[in-house]
Order: sequence, then structure tokens, then C-alpha cells
Amino acid sequence: MTRLGQPFLEKEGLSLSQYGFTPDEGTVELAAGMVTYYHYTHADKLEEIFSPDSGLLARRPVACPNIPEQFKDRYVTEGFLEPFPNWLKKCTYFDDLGYELMNRHIGNILLEIKLPVREFDVHIADYAHVMECKSIELRGTPALQLGYDCSGGSEVTQANVHSFIAQRVYRGNRNNNNECETAVDC
Repeated sequence: MTRLGQPFLEKEGLSLSQYGFTPDEGTVELAAGMVTYYHYTHADKLEEIFSPDSGLLARRPVACPNIPEQFKDRYVTEGFLEPFPNWLKKCTYFDDLGYELMNRHIGNILLEIKLPVREFDVHIADYAHVMECKSIELRGTPALQLGYDCSGGSEVTQANVHSFIAQRVYRGNRNNNNECETAVDC
């Protein structure tokens, strides 16, 4: 039996919208060569972030069982495409699970981050893979029915990394020309 999530474990660059899932309607903010994303943090991290020669540093390495070559020895910082994406509280598949996780883990101080697109290799990930396992863990049900073994985290981290799409080609939901239009699940 083939699991719905199997392609995401084997191939890079796939989106859930290609498999019939409805993406959120967010968009990538790109203006004057700068891409904007929004990062939530805790108040006790602000001094470190804003101190001279510091900043919002990517300290977490890209991690999954089979790291694609382009992401080896790379680090991530996470954020949203919008200050408060619709999917946090009104997700078609996960209801308000995103908001629940946000309150547990990522803080309540919002930072607007602008990066020059030519200097940083910005990628957009489909966080729904992670949400699938969180849904099983916290609510007892796999909302997307992807069939991941969430017990050790290896499958979901692989699917998440395989969902990384370079910002320069990412625009969200694909149109008829296989080009991306809105930034959500592309």
C-alpha cells in the first residue's frame, strides 16, 4: 500500500497543493530586492538579537536523515510569510493547532525581518508536514492522512526539508503555467 506522503520522503520540491490539498492564501513580500518574513521570539531573547555584532542568527542546522546536498552545512531560522497567517487559527485541516503550537513554543514578540535576496539563500517550507505529526501527537488524528511514522521524527523532517522551495521560484499556489502565484504551498 502506497502512503500519500511517500513522494515527499523521496523527492525534493513537491508541494501538497500538487496532491489536491488547498493551500493558505499568503503571499511573499518582495520589494526593492528585499524579501520580508516575520519571526516571533521571546522577550528574553531581544537583548541578544539587538546587541551589536549579533542579530537573529540561524543556529539550527538543516536536519533530516538524507540532507539534500544544497542544504548540507546550512542553518535555518523560521518565520512566517505574513505577521499572523490565516492558517494559524483557521486552517482547513488543522483548525487552530498552529496557534496552539505558537503559544507553546515560539514567543509573542513579532519581528519583521527584511533580507536582500541576492545575499541570502531564502527557502520557503511547507510546515503542514510537521503539523501532521503534531496533530497526531496532540489531537490523536492525522489531519492530512499522509501516513508518516511520526514516532522518531525522521520521516517528517525528511518531508519538511524536501518541501523547501527557493524564494526566487516560490510564489505560492501554482497557476496553469506551473508558475507560482501566492506564497503558501508551492
